[in-house]
Amino acid sequence: MRKTAKTLIFFGTPEFATPSLKALQKKFKVFQPKNITEIPANTDIAVVAAYGHIIPKKILEIPKFGFLNIHPSLLPKYRGPSPIQNAILNGDKETGVSIMLLDKKMDSGPILAQKKVKINENETYETLRNRLAEIGAKLLIKTLLDYVSGKIKPKPQNHKKATYTKLLKREDGKIDWSKPAEEIERMVRAYHPWPGTWTELNGKRLKIILNRVQLEGKKEMSLDEFLRGYVKN
Repeated sequence: MRKTAKTLIFFGTPEFATPSLKALQKKFKVFQPKNITEIPANTDIAVVAAYGHIIPKKILEIPKFGFLNIHPSLLPKYRGPSPIQNAILNGDKETGVSIMLLDKKMDSGPILAQKKVKINENETYETLRNRLAEIGAKLLIKTLLDYVSGKIKPKPQNHKKATYTKLLKREDGKIDWSKPAEEIERMVRAYHPWPGTWTELNGKRLKIILNRVQLEGKKEMSLDEFLRGYVKN
């Protein structure tokens, strides 16, 4: 049996990380360093949730139980920075959360636990992210306690089945109208609220927001309002 972890370091930045941080604070004394070089030598375990930075090998070796990462996909599928968007873009029926140990490569470490989640028909990136964040926080607590007590043995990923996602840019949201309507509809949902989806109209960028639009320099409005006003003018 392993000893219980007492010192926990947390790394996380966006909204996806918040539920996990709150859950950890109820059971552990959490230290959130200003930068990655501030990890004390006596750290027992570290948790990463959508941190967005590569952690050097020398830092990974400091915590006694290593770094646990909460990743919003069923690894080895959708490694990288945009797994939630890609699950929606590709029309997947389900996705999930993986709790894994970090190693020196991107999202390639051994798996400690996974939880499958159904993707709803009208799911956007924002709604799916929020659900996965809450599910991931609950799974993290159980997994962390079982792992440090020796109840869980890490399982290596099948690297041959790995797929990768890229860091999204605003340009990725430009709609290609030659694509099928269902692909464009998934794109609008996957890129809501960022990077957003858009097209060009008379030299200006027209932002597509689900059933609403926003012309560059104008207020957001319903599609009906836009058609009655701008198009007729």
